[in-house]
Amino acid sequence: MLRTVLLLILASSTAFAAPEFDLAPLKKWFGRQNEIRSVTAEFTQTRSLRALRDPVATPGRLWFSVPGSVRWELGSPPKTIALRKGANALIITPGKKRAERHNASAASPSAGGGALAMLRFPLAKDFADFQRQFEVLAITPSGERCRVEVAPRDPQARKFLSRIVIEFNQVNGHLLSFEMVTRDGSKMRQEFSNVRTNVKIPATTFDYDLSGYDVKDAKE
Repeated sequence: MLRTVLLLILASSTAFAAPEFDLAPLKKWFGRQNEIRSVTAEFTQTRSLRALRDPVATPGRLWFSVPGSVRWELGSPPKTIALRKGANALIITPGKKRAERHNASAASPSAGGGALAMLRFPLAKDFADFQRQFEVLAITPSGERCRVEVAPRDPQARKFLSRIVIEFNQVNGHLLSFEMVTRDGSKMRQEFSNVRTNVKIPATTFDYDLSGYDVKDAKE
């Protein structure tokens, strides 16, 4: 009887063991990120909400410069602008003349929606940092493309996000898409185009004149 119980426990633990993935494409992609000093891109953001019958698509633009400067604009003209310099971040709503100050590294994933998510661009500084932050759920290479599904390891983030899906080009290292799926089934996907790397970006790109704006500190 004892032998049977031990065999059942062993079989159960094997059946529910976490699957092992070939992480070589992901490691190679992060290795290529070390060569990138700047990125400019256009994107289309598609939001699929349970409260909406049809997805809503909006154009946008992204600028990134190492070590940690990001500008993300949604809409044309922009309805939302997100700026980051190091750990300091701003979520700006030009139409309402409002801005919120955030700590980009400490903010909740739900705060600021996609804006704060993209202020954390790139996803991690290296592969080791990526493994500390995320659990790999699936990885699917297909030709030049590679699709990776991950879940945040942080318990607070997992209350909001069920998974993040990224797709990248294995040849040139370009990020092709970034998608967040929330616990209620809502999705926010950004598909990138006209991606350019290592181009000169003026430092003023990451500044914004807040004269006349109502500026407040966000509740993180």
